[in-house]
Amino acid sequence: MSKKQKPIKRHFPWLFLSLLLVFCLWLTYLWGVFYIPSLPRAEIPPFLLTQTETAPPAEQNPASVTDDTALSPVTAEPDSVGDTETPSSPALPVGITAAETCIPTPADSDIYARRSGVYNILCAGRDDAAFNTDVLILVSFDTDNGTAAVVQIPRDTYLDGGKINALWAKKRTAAKKNASPNADADAMDALCNTLEETLCIRIDHWVLCGLTAFREAVDALGGVTVDVPCDMHYDDPAQNLSIHLSAGKQNLNGVQAEGLVRFRADYVRGDLGRVDVQKLFLSALLEKGRDVSLLQLPSLIKTAAKHLSTGMSFSDLLFFAKSAQKLDLSRVTFLTLPGTDCREYGDSGAWYYVLSREGVWNVVNRHLNVYQTPIDAKFFDRDYRLTNPSSKAMLTYYKTPLTADTATAENLNTDGVHVAVIP
Repeated sequence: MSKKQKPIKRHFPWLFLSLLLVFCLWLTYLWGVFYIPSLPRAEIPPFLLTQTETAPPAEQNPASVTDDTALSPVTAEPDSVGDTETPSSPALPVGITAAETCIPTPADSDIYARRSGVYNILCAGRDDAAFNTDVLILVSFDTDNGTAAVVQIPRDTYLDGGKINALWAKKRTAAKKNASPNADADAMDALCNTLEETLCIRIDHWVLCGLTAFREAVDALGGVTVDVPCDMHYDDPAQNLSIHLSAGKQNLNGVQAEGLVRFRADYVRGDLGRVDVQKLFLSALLEKGRDVSLLQLPSLIKTAAKHLSTGMSFSDLLFFAKSAQKLDLSRVTFLTLPGTDCREYGDSGAWYYVLSREGVWNVVNRHLNVYQTPIDAKFFDRDYRLTNPSSKAMLTYYKTPLTADTATAENLNTDGVHVAVIP
């Protein structure tokens, strides 16, 4: 009998370690299934609890504004250059009646209860050379219903007297002057606060991604297959940038993918053309990410996390990565905040992308509102931070009702994008 027991004793350590490994994997699986991220900003924000001093909204047109309906531009200009008349309240989104909107007070603030499983994440892509965040994307996850919205903010968007892509750098400089131990993170927190107050949204988490992290993440995936819409050739030694891509479907490595999302030299619409191509890449990236196994996912996140900053924990990153993998591509909506390119004073001054007040307010309520109650128009950009009220041109475009063009990830992967190029 002792002879029969010897092989068991000899193999017992390996059997024990194998069982322990299986147990740990099972615990990891259960943790991954049941883990839910925290909501660091679950409280009602002050900008939704303060009575505004704006004029009452104008009587609304009974017709609802839809994302699929194009609106004619406003041709009337303000009476004077210094006109600061409050814009009329935009038409209510589809499915929302006037009776459902309200101006809350601290006594009835519970009307702004959060929707279950809905999170907003600000993703910023950093320019390593100039510290500008030329990529700004708000991602809204509805993890309960399996939907997502990817909302792009063009880099030239006017905000607080300048372009939005320079705002993070300004916040970072201020944080460094105040001897911040983590100026990058403090600047992202400040940027989130600015966007929250202006757009009347809540941002729960943020991610600041550098170009190195972007390239390595694409390479770790084995590249991303994209139907490049046109030939792209551009060289800029100052930025160590060399882009040479031919039109057509191909698998791009990290360096090539960087060139795709940064190229804008030949686009008729300049940066807006680049924004459209970024939609194409992100939809392809989402499709590629669905093929990553649960065992590969943690390693991939660790690779990307080496070169990015975020307010999220590793558990949070893993949760959202898994949530993204489960999304049906037909339920992921891509859009750009609606606006118009113009010079600050019509025929002079710097070029800006001026957001449409009504159009962005509709986008907020349709795609970025984490509350069960619609955001009342009286709260939206109450301080005119998205326009220069002393500029006739900018204020006119600000008052112009526009709608956002939307596309699903499925449509983008199937049909691609058409980008007008300079002949």
